[in-house]
Amino acid sequence: MASLRSWLSANHIIGNPNKFSLEERIFNTFCSIAIVAFFIEIFFNYYIGLKYVAILCGFGTFFAASLYYLSRIKRSTGLAIRSLGIAANFTFLINYFLNSGIYGPNLLLFCLVLLVTIVVVPKKELGFWISLNITTVFGVLAFEYLQPDVIRPAYTDELSRVVDFAVTYGVAALLICLSISFIRNSYDKERNVVNQKNAEIEAQSFRILQQNKELEKLNSEKAKLFSIVAHDIRSPLSSILGYLEVLAETELSELENHQIKHKLLQATRDTSEMLSNVLAWSKSQMDGARVEIVSVDVAKELQRGLNLERNIASRKNITLKLDLVEQVFIAADLNMFQIVVRNLVNNAIKFTPDGGNVIVSMEVNHENCFIKVKDDGTGVPEHEQQGLFKLRALSTFGTNNEKGVGLGLLLCKEFTELQDGKIWFEANDAVKGSTFVVSFNRYGVAKGREI
Repeated sequence: MASLRSWLSANHIIGNPNKFSLEERIFNTFCSIAIVAFFIEIFFNYYIGLKYVAILCGFGTFFAASLYYLSRIKRSTGLAIRSLGIAANFTFLINYFLNSGIYGPNLLLFCLVLLVTIVVVPKKELGFWISLNITTVFGVLAFEYLQPDVIRPAYTDELSRVVDFAVTYGVAALLICLSISFIRNSYDKERNVVNQKNAEIEAQSFRILQQNKELEKLNSEKAKLFSIVAHDIRSPLSSILGYLEVLAETELSELENHQIKHKLLQATRDTSEMLSNVLAWSKSQMDGARVEIVSVDVAKELQRGLNLERNIASRKNITLKLDLVEQVFIAADLNMFQIVVRNLVNNAIKFTPDGGNVIVSMEVNHENCFIKVKDDGTGVPEHEQQGLFKLRALSTFGTNNEKGVGLGLLLCKEFTELQDGKIWFEANDAVKGSTFVVSFNRYGVAKGREI
């Protein structure tokens, strides 16, 4: 039963929309309806005494079935349409003479053929078939006017004539309604498909435009970055080379030797920090940074991870103080967390003069942990605060001429946001200097509730 229902489905009878064009499916629909209509007309015309018309209807049933086979099965719709145009006009011409001429329902049948012609024939053939239909109709009308005795009434009584008109009209009206309904439904479906595709294309175009903008921005930043790095890395490398040449070729006093080694170490450290940030940022941009969120003990990791910064601060006579809260756990990527905090502390040390202070403190609420890096250094001018977390166009220098490309804060921002955190800047009120704050979610807490 299921296979029978499947076979009787509209797509099986008239053709799948994915394989058959709209014109082919309309033509197959006309043929299907015509087969049923002609078959019914056989018995009706025979019953009212129009035996020759019944024979023509039998021929019409067979012919409609042949056209359906030719179009639906053999996929020769063009040949089927031309065969229909010739046979329909010829058959209805004969029917005109056998079925009472103008006093029968023949003109209605010619109009039905005209409808089929307009709907399914190719545009380049439309003029020919319409002209043939109109010429045939006006030709038989003129012939009947000039030779009225040739065409005689075929009805046995007036009731037969009325019933024939009613049945012919009913069949024609049914064909027209079904056809127009099918055309409208097909049009609506294809229009919806087109609208959907247009919407998808627009959405895809919008995504492509957004991606292009992001790529242009990324390419611009990369070009700017490499331009700055190419310019700024030349200077410290030249300094390192010069110091090494002096050490290798010149007899120096112990004090001079110590000073040059100290400057060599500082230049090497600055260059190493710059390259580390460049490589980390480049990797995150090209490969996509991989984030592995784990439970991080903030106080423990800060005490262990800032040993190098303690040494740097000590050499610069800066006090690095850690004001931490024990046993506070955040959801973060351990490596990224350390990179963010170390960059912030390094920046604070870089822009704090000898004898200054850098304080790393923590504040905790139910959902978040706030890590603050506060210094009493040179601070950030107001006109530069808006561009703090962007790639700078100019190099920056610390209080001891430590050199950088402004990449550290951009890296901090990107890595913090990848961990679902936030970062911002606060200007100090009472003293000079700056405070940078990073906020991370506490581990095991989400959306204001413990999990």
